[in-house]
Amino acid sequence: MSTDLSRRALVRGAATLAAAAMLPDALHAQAPTPETRAKTEPSKVAFRKIVINEKSDFECACGADINGDGKLDIVCGDTWYEAPHWTPHKFREIGDWGRGPDSSGYRNDFADLPVDVTGNGRIDIVSSDYASGEIWWNENPGPGDRFWEKHLIAKPGSAETSALVPILGKGIPCVLPNCGGQVVWYELRNAGPKPEWVEHVVGKEGAAHGIGWGDVNGDGKIDLITPHGWYEQIDARTDKWQWHPDWECNPGDLGYGTPVFDFDGDGKNEIVFGSGHHYGVYYLKQNAAGKWEQHAIDTTWSQAHDLILANLEKRQPPVVLTGKRFLAHDHDPGAREPLGLFYYKFDRKEKRWVKCVIDENTHVGTGLQITAIDMRKTGRLDIIAPGKSGLFLFENDRA
Repeated sequence: MSTDLSRRALVRGAATLAAAAMLPDALHAQAPTPETRAKTEPSKVAFRKIVINEKSDFECACGADINGDGKLDIVCGDTWYEAPHWTPHKFREIGDWGRGPDSSGYRNDFADLPVDVTGNGRIDIVSSDYASGEIWWNENPGPGDRFWEKHLIAKPGSAETSALVPILGKGIPCVLPNCGGQVVWYELRNAGPKPEWVEHVVGKEGAAHGIGWGDVNGDGKIDLITPHGWYEQIDARTDKWQWHPDWECNPGDLGYGTPVFDFDGDGKNEIVFGSGHHYGVYYLKQNAAGKWEQHAIDTTWSQAHDLILANLEKRQPPVVLTGKRFLAHDHDPGAREPLGLFYYKFDRKEKRWVKCVIDENTHVGTGLQITAIDMRKTGRLDIIAPGKSGLFLFENDRA
């Protein structure tokens, strides 16, 4: 494909989008100056790449046992792919919004979250949508290829994506959307034929592009992290939070997810974030006076729109798994630069961050929901990487 594709051609479906990602002479924007470049090395984890659907243009995916056969399947957009041969089963209509000339490339599917909403042992799918502002779930009807009924949970406003976050602890489904106007989350309080979803409004101080979560102060509770500061959890079940305007992230367009961990071993947790629409992966660290300071990890690539904490390297601290989102906006800095899937780890001996490359310069990137899950029950985490340029599985053959 020639390198002078028009902007219109770039959004004419997944195949064209995927091809455009590797254009060597496409528009390149300048990375921040001075540039920060992490030490780069190949992944120490041996991954085997499997193409699930090279034409998929949905940006969210998860792993779950959809048909109850004991094997984890992949759900992405309007289709679930049956393991072990990844046979596609269309289970709902998403519509064509986002496709066609002069369209955004976005689809009406900004989250695919596996939850047994009805309590009958079958995995249902919770989703959210930016255009309609809805959060809903599709009910798994059991055997057969029937379409799944849609049930509305709430309409909190445009949510670019959502995630399952252990706000109330493990085992209690809590859905955290990124709504621009408010910080809000939803608790599945009672699963059953008539499930009870409870809306929890946290506040508006931190409402912005991007949100994350983690134990910021080390008290064992999940706090909520925004570009402008953080909400300390006092008692989430009764909606008690304390707002701390302790930082202003730069750039302020956080991706979704802010891995929180004591990466450098100093006894205090750091917060890693990515720029969803500009260049860079960064971290926030407390100085000796207890003030938060921002530091660059890697500013050589743009659109780190999704970041998760994952135990990829066995017997080692968790790492930050992320990658370049293809055309987060088609006009973003570096939007058409090469894609990649990476993880970052902190070398405590050398006291610096290391970038480990899983895949680069192919059709593989990350969309809005990257998933690290033990798909084959090997004790090792595999990676599901969806995006506008295809759906891929990376099987972990050696951690």
